[in-house]
Formats: sequence, C-alpha cells, structure tokens
Amino acid sequence: MNDPALLRRLRPLDPQRAPLLVAAFVRKNGFYTTAAASLAHFAAAHGGEAVAELAPDGFFDFTVAPPSVRLEAGKRVIDWPQNRVLRIAAAEGGRDVLVLAGLEPHLRWESGALALLELMREAGARELLVLRSWPAPVPHTRPAVLRLTTDSTALAEGLALTPVAFEYEGPVDFGGLLASMHEAGGGTSASLAAIVPNYLGIAPNPAALIALTEALDRLLGTRTALDEMRTRATEIRERADEELGHSEQLREAVERMEAEYEALAARAGAPPPDVDGDGELPSPDDLLGDVERFLRGDT
Repeated sequence: MNDPALLRRLRPLDPQRAPLLVAAFVRKNGFYTTAAASLAHFAAAHGGEAVAELAPDGFFDFTVAPPSVRLEAGKRVIDWPQNRVLRIAAAEGGRDVLVLAGLEPHLRWESGALALLELMREAGARELLVLRSWPAPVPHTRPAVLRLTTDSTALAEGLALTPVAFEYEGPVDFGGLLASMHEAGGGTSASLAAIVPNYLGIAPNPAALIALTEALDRLLGTRTALDEMRTRATEIRERADEELGHSEQLREAVERMEAEYEALAARAGAPPPDVDGDGELPSPDDLLGDVERFLRGDT
C-alpha cells in the first residue's frame, strides 16, 4: 500500500488534457545531467507549477546527498535534496505535461515508483517518457545522436524519431524501473537519450540539450526559446575546433569519429555504459549545481 507521506501534494491537480509524465534523473556518477538540464530548461521556459514532491527523508541518503545551508535576509535556510513534479498547461491544441527533473533516489525505489505512478493515475497520464544522456566517442562536429526506445507508434511519430527495439537485459536505473512498472500496469513508455562527445568534458552539453528540447517541442506542440543555448553551443563548437588546430592527435581522433558517426547513429539502441554507476562519483550538490549554473548562464 502506498504511503501518502512519500509524495507530498503541493496543490490539487486541475483537469488534464491528454497528459503525460516526462522525467529525468541525474545518476550519482553524473550520467543524465544533460537530460535533466534540458527538462529543467523546458519547465522553466513554460512556467512549470509545482504540484507534488518526493519527501527527501524517504528517498535520499544524506551522507551521499546532504542538505545545504544558505543565508536569506541574514537567516540560515536549509535546502533539502528534492524531486518536484511540475505541471505545464497545454498550449493551444497541445497537451498537458507533468515534468520531473532531479536526482535519482538512493532508497526505496519501489515505493517511489509506486507513488509517482499513483500521481500519474490521478492525472490520467497513460504515457511516460524518460530522458537520458551519456558520453560516448561521438564527434562534436556532427548533430547530436538521439536514441528512442519504445513500442509506441504514437510516441515515435510525435517525437518524429525512428525507434529501436528494447533488447537490454541487466541492471536498471530508476527511470527504467518506473517505466517497467508503468508498462506492467498497462501504460505506455519510451526512453529518449542523447549521446554526447566524451572528450569535451562539458555537462550539460548545450547541443544535446537543444536536440532533446526540440524533440519535446515536437511531441508536445510547444515552442521553447533556444537562442541562448544555440549561442553557447556555437561557442563550445568554436573552442573545440580551435583545439583541433593545436592537437594533431585530437584531430585524428575526431576524424575517426566522423567516419564512424553514421554507424554509431544506426547503433543508437545500444544500452548506456556503466549502468551500475561504478567509478569516481561527483557529489549530488555538484551534479544539480552544474544544471543550475548552466541554466543561469554562469561560466
């Protein structure tokens, strides 16, 4: 039985128009940071209104994701790790969307998934879209590779992408668990992932953020302002091009990636590496801090 305290309701859900839930969860190794940033940008651009939040003490290990303190009008204010669900009202002729961009829970995955599925049920949302992103040897000189995995013809057509079959077996992330449980209950789900150049060391990656956001706009009938992101993507591309002129080794490596680009795009259905999240881990504060600084335009 679901514990209502695990998902705090912040305001009643208004009647929804063809709603769906779009979610992205930053993993402890930093995977999916670009996906979460794209969804956060989308929500901010369209006036997302918080309707619910996962209770932090139910899902986070505070030795991994500690609360932080800040000064506000001379007083100390504690900010807890939080995953909020935002509602974006449909544009003319579009559909409503629930948005959740945050940290992957550390604890009680099944309880968290059940709480979110109950919220979807209340909203009448039968479709779930999980956004992801991960680094791979792809060139910055080519468009971002997007990978769509779904059995839903409607979602594939709405995103204007050719889906690949789901063939992965093995450890699953929280988004995958949520999608599997949703489908087991008769719902429809899809995974949309952006593959970003692994040698740039930039997270979030603005070119991939643009590609993910444009896909959301196609699906939801929205228009999201991306001029600033395009400028930043161009700046990064120019800096990377400049580095190619200083390093013959890097230039040769990028040329090899360009030659393999089409084959990699065709293989975009491959599962992300390191799904277990092993290796040196950035702190959760750093991960969400990267997203927040990126959206503010900080360098």
